[in-house]
Amino acid sequence: MSVVSAAVSALAVEDLSVELPRDGTTIRPVNGVSFTVERGRSLAIVGESGSGKSVTLRAILGLLPKGGRVTSGHVAVEGRTLKESRRNLGRGRDAHLSIVFQDPLAALNPVLTVGAQIAEAPRFVLGLTRRAARDRALELLRLVGIPDPVRRYDAYPHELSGGLRQRVMIAVALSSEPKVLLCDEPTTSLDVTIQAQVLALLSDLRRDEGLALVFVTHDLGVAAEVAEDLAVMYAGRLVETGPVSEVLSSPKHPYTFGLLESAIDVDTPDRIPLAIPGSLPDLSQLPKGCAFHPRCFLATPECTTTDVELRSVGEGRASACLHADQLTIGTRRS
Repeated sequence: MSVVSAAVSALAVEDLSVELPRDGTTIRPVNGVSFTVERGRSLAIVGESGSGKSVTLRAILGLLPKGGRVTSGHVAVEGRTLKESRRNLGRGRDAHLSIVFQDPLAALNPVLTVGAQIAEAPRFVLGLTRRAARDRALELLRLVGIPDPVRRYDAYPHELSGGLRQRVMIAVALSSEPKVLLCDEPTTSLDVTIQAQVLALLSDLRRDEGLALVFVTHDLGVAAEVAEDLAVMYAGRLVETGPVSEVLSSPKHPYTFGLLESAIDVDTPDRIPLAIPGSLPDLSQLPKGCAFHPRCFLATPECTTTDVELRSVGEGRASACLHADQLTIGTRRS
């Protein structure tokens, strides 16, 4: 993953900004976000709830809530732009781009069998016959590891367990033969055993099918397991990017550092997690300078006036912090 790439990538997002109406004013939950994901690679976007992760995915797909609009940005899949206008990226939606939502019971149609829902894209997007679409749906049910696919084909969503419903949701997302799979916290509501199975399935699909995967999560452990690259998001902006192993072992932004310090480490039970002080800022009243400075233990007067963009802090690494070089392994907040 890189901030901007000249080569043709499976997914390229450049300078994406979104505005949403709220309580008589306008907020910008996504502000100048840029990233690329190559074929067969995976990117995790992490951050607290409200940081803009899910809105980013919805803007890419053109599924913004009523009143929301893309004010700038360019999105391309396999080098082909999806942008039709600055107001609505949704007109450029593409069969090569699919999403797996967090709650499959809410996302799946309760009055249609799961087989009918999986077969819909093969019929109406890929142009297969009814018989061929059914065969493709059964193939996908087998691919995502659902036992007895012939019987499950005629089941309704409420008749399946949470883990099976999430596998069906993945099959639906794969049914249009996408090049890019977006995942919006798809394992949050699952127990740890089923979560591990779904993460392993996504990793296998990425490797075997050559998918580019974008995985939104607030769980750094999940990000480390499913992704090769990491983007940390705060108040609508990316504040750090790089290979997941390097970012998690040697963060270059105080927010990333705070997320790591607040996480429970089962390997070191004596280590006491430290919560990040304060909370995310009101997006309609962002502080001047670095939006994280009111919560930052490294903040200086310069941080309150300087708006820092992502900049290189090493090969394949970028950070939006004036004091990135002051973060070292073993540092603890005072």
